[in-house]
Amino acid sequence: MVSLRLLLLTLAALLGTSGVCAGHRFQQFSFCEEELRYYRDETEQLFRHAYNHYMELAYPFDEVYPIQCRARTRNFEDPLDHPTNDVLGNFSASLVDSLTTLAVLGDVSAFRSAVELVEQDLQPEFSIDSTVQVFETTIRILGGLISAHLYATDPTKKVYLGSDYNGILLQRAQKLADRLLPAYLTQTGIPLPRINLAHGLRGVPAEFQQENNAAAMACPMLEFTMLSYLTHDDKYKNAARYAFDAVWSLRSKIDLLPMSFSPHDGTPYNKFTGTGASIDSFYEYALKGAILFNDEELWNTWEASYYALRKHSRSDWFYANIDVNGGQLVLPWIDSLSAFFPGLQVLAGDLEDARIKHLMFLKLWNTYGALPERWEFQLPDSTDATSREISSVPLPWYPLRPEFVESTYFLYRATQDVFYLKVAWTILEDLKKSYKAPCGFAGLQNVVSGERQDRMETFVLSETLKYLYLIFDTHNELHSDSSNIIFSTEAHPLWLRASDIAAYEARQGLNDSHCDMIASSKEPSKKKSLIARIFSILMPSVCPKTQQRLPILHSGYFSAKSGERLERPSSAPICANTRSSSVDFLRSNMLSEFPRLFEIEHRYNEMLLKPNRLLNRTQMELNPKFYEMWSGWDRAEIYGRMCTCLATATTESYEMVFSKSLSDPKQPEARSIRQVPLSNGTSMHTIELATLAEVRLRVEMLSPGALDIYGQWIDPSLFKNASRDNGLFENIFDEPGADSVDDQDSDATIVNKFYRATAVDGMMLPHNGVVRLRKSPTFGPDIISDGLLGYNNKRMLLLGGVPVINLVVDET
Repeated sequence: MVSLRLLLLTLAALLGTSGVCAGHRFQQFSFCEEELRYYRDETEQLFRHAYNHYMELAYPFDEVYPIQCRARTRNFEDPLDHPTNDVLGNFSASLVDSLTTLAVLGDVSAFRSAVELVEQDLQPEFSIDSTVQVFETTIRILGGLISAHLYATDPTKKVYLGSDYNGILLQRAQKLADRLLPAYLTQTGIPLPRINLAHGLRGVPAEFQQENNAAAMACPMLEFTMLSYLTHDDKYKNAARYAFDAVWSLRSKIDLLPMSFSPHDGTPYNKFTGTGASIDSFYEYALKGAILFNDEELWNTWEASYYALRKHSRSDWFYANIDVNGGQLVLPWIDSLSAFFPGLQVLAGDLEDARIKHLMFLKLWNTYGALPERWEFQLPDSTDATSREISSVPLPWYPLRPEFVESTYFLYRATQDVFYLKVAWTILEDLKKSYKAPCGFAGLQNVVSGERQDRMETFVLSETLKYLYLIFDTHNELHSDSSNIIFSTEAHPLWLRASDIAAYEARQGLNDSHCDMIASSKEPSKKKSLIARIFSILMPSVCPKTQQRLPILHSGYFSAKSGERLERPSSAPICANTRSSSVDFLRSNMLSEFPRLFEIEHRYNEMLLKPNRLLNRTQMELNPKFYEMWSGWDRAEIYGRMCTCLATATTESYEMVFSKSLSDPKQPEARSIRQVPLSNGTSMHTIELATLAEVRLRVEMLSPGALDIYGQWIDPSLFKNASRDNGLFENIFDEPGADSVDDQDSDATIVNKFYRATAVDGMMLPHNGVVRLRKSPTFGPDIISDGLLGYNNKRMLLLGGVPVINLVVDET
């Protein structure tokens, strides 16, 4: 009977989705092929609207005013207007940054015309009297030229120009790079932030060159290394890679990198870090450079930096801004640029955490219809309710940044969950109804008041609309490309063919005169690279089971082979093992399997204050038509249950970082950690620790009848036999001269609290997870704990005399 009902439901679902697509009709939110094509075409029309108005009204200048409908140029009257002048160099920025979007659209005619304009109108030597930021010029202009050259010379691409192309884009890229290289002539090898394209460093006042951020100093590495591969001139790669490595060498002892430095001597201007502005692209290019160049050192940098972030910066819903030396929270805000990070996590294979972190930005979009440049998640208790709405967004503008749609793209490609199609649809609707202007797209100067911003930066054309288009264009050629393709931080696709690598290695080190001799090759890339070690988001066939439900309980993401000891956990598996279902395609996994979908609203209800102008706005995940179609609520009998949101925990949790003094004095740097599943097919895991030294531990205090963080009531029987007379609270760690620490309820016979470890170094434990700790050196002869740390006769760790019931001290 159930089988027949399942069959009928399956047929009904198919008729309710794919079937209605015939004849150019579709049921909204069925997300059938016809509907996706419709949204893809709408996105393309939005791009055409903005690009065509720029070309008609503003070209050859850099930008167009979307509301005033005229050209936007550099601020020649105010050289201190860095937000404008850093990116507008009088080099037709919107045209160059849009080249690869035209390529992604597959519009060979428009692409060819744009390449011809670059050849005809762009200053051939880039001898332009403009002081620009090296980083922004690199990612927008240099990266755009290099990527467009790849498209023009790759016979597998729709916009391949063949014999009609003379290599002009690569030639222009090299000329621009030559203008940028003097910025690296510092004592540290770390680049200065700005340069004058015509006059070099002499054209830039010294006060403009005192500080540079980590992302800007390190990240030209990707584009400059690509240029060396294509021109066979190593000077670009050598200068930029030295700078990248020099920046990484300035990290703290716990592998956290400050956001800002002096390029002259490397002195940090601050001692905090995060994943947003000023630091974001460092992590991005460590991972993407490892993939693109098959570079083991960059891979190691990514693993070390990501592990440090997970250990010290990771909170439940975002990565916090923390002190680089101790890991303490120092800045209680999130900036919109950090919305890119879930997409990078997908590329690294950490899909589970990426889904969780993406939700924070989804909730911000639900609240403001945008991502404010900065949002405070914690305000002083004295802040009154009337000023809280304004105080929660100290930087209230939204210039149509792409990071949220970028992460949505990566998550959809990895999961195929319609949840992310609904997110993309919401962004598309907002672009059409809230941001479309007469001559382009205008962001918001204030997300609370709704005040418009009469500017359309080039990344709207290069990134925001490109990623949105690619979400709906499921058959785009990029999605069937099995090479080492990655997107630059400006969303310019980059890849290296086997022939490119072979030619570079054969002629490495030749000088500039050989640039014009580079011939295009028709051989597709066959070189195996580090991409085989990470999650491929562009080839769903690599992970055929990616339409999987999110595990209810975190099992962590790091893994190791049995018996292996690591300095830090290894990278994620290519495809996580999760349960599969024959009817998963009938529902959204996020809607039907993730029980914390609305926890953010509860936790941050005092800060997620919807402006009056948006009070009638519906949360994107609760659109009635979408929810009814994809939540599976009407098929609960078939699935066996419905997803129910977890109630708010009534327990309290604490975090602590143990002293380095707990390490072995003879081997002060020795520590290892590994996480091993106890049995296949279960969520139970063991984390093994060699020492507690410098370990970050989160514990939950358990009491009878409380509701824990896993949504389970704590059974009072757990405490029934736990009296103080049975040795559970007795510290048997034999330490001469140490006084025992008495609990405040030491006179009581019945115990009413335990601790349970819930996370170790940022790795979340499932409800039945176990931590095993070696006895030595933590409880070695040279360790003095003053009774604050010990273990009982059940070998449970004691913290202040209270047992941690799932942290076991091993003799070995």
